[in-house]
Amino acid sequence: MKPQSPASCQVWFDERLLADIMDRPTTIHTEEALTPRAPWSCLATTAPGGFTRWGWGLMAGWMLVLLGPSLGWAGLLRRTAGWSALPNHWGESLSARDVWELWENGGLKLRLVNSPTVHLFGLGLILVLWCGWRMQAEQAGLKARLGPWLLGALDTLLIGFLPLGAVAWLADLVLAWSGGSGLDALGWAGFLGRPLVWMALVSALNLQWWLCRLGRASGRTGGYRTHLESCFMGLWSHPIQWGTLALGGAALRALLPFLVLLLAWRMGGGTTFRVWLFLLLQLLVTAVNGWLMGWLLRATACFWHQDAVVREARTALQDAVHEANS
Repeated sequence: MKPQSPASCQVWFDERLLADIMDRPTTIHTEEALTPRAPWSCLATTAPGGFTRWGWGLMAGWMLVLLGPSLGWAGLLRRTAGWSALPNHWGESLSARDVWELWENGGLKLRLVNSPTVHLFGLGLILVLWCGWRMQAEQAGLKARLGPWLLGALDTLLIGFLPLGAVAWLADLVLAWSGGSGLDALGWAGFLGRPLVWMALVSALNLQWWLCRLGRASGRTGGYRTHLESCFMGLWSHPIQWGTLALGGAALRALLPFLVLLLAWRMGGGTTFRVWLFLLLQLLVTAVNGWLMGWLLRATACFWHQDAVVREARTALQDAVHEANS
């Protein structure tokens, strides 16, 4: 056999190298359906869809949650109209003595369990939790079951309570220090920011719970540790975007009822029309807050679904590369 020249060997080697490169799997970023997406990118795609059966149920549940305490407070004012000055001074701060008087002599202790308003509040809360889970599972293409819902809450306690609580505690310390610095701007920042931090903590824990229960409901294999790691990284791989959504959502949902309360405080409730007007405004704002909560539920489900698809594609790509190299 006639030996080949070095030039022909180099050409043969280049051709084999090119063929090997062409046979290798391409990066998943070249596929639009497999491109990783951040939480903010899911907001626009999930804005529609709030006015479905589960969306209406979510908003109705929040309105029931509001109506329970409101009707209970109105009934208390009506029952105490003969012996207490509370109906004439309901907008003033209550002292510890006033609270004890309401609890002992106002009948709150006896009516707390059997009150229809308490049952109304509980029914609304159940409706909120159930419709929110059904909406989110439907958005992700999963089946809403009770097991993932409960076990996802346990996962949240394991991987979310300590890190998120530590961040909130540190932020509260910084705001407390700024509030006591003596500067007006920092004082207002501390005064307004500290309640928002703890509301944002509740919102962030909800986000972690939603990711955990979606992971549970998907039934994807990989082990419990892999499940916890993927749920944890789903939240902490985008801390700025998730933090903005948690803090901004909590601030917006608190601002709308506060504006209605401020309007009621300035106008007063001297007429029946004004009382009903403020109640209707509160119901409207509560429905808007329910829609905002549903929007965040759908956006989280959209992000989780895309993140799960990308993780599966990465695993398949790594296995293909490993087989090709071996």
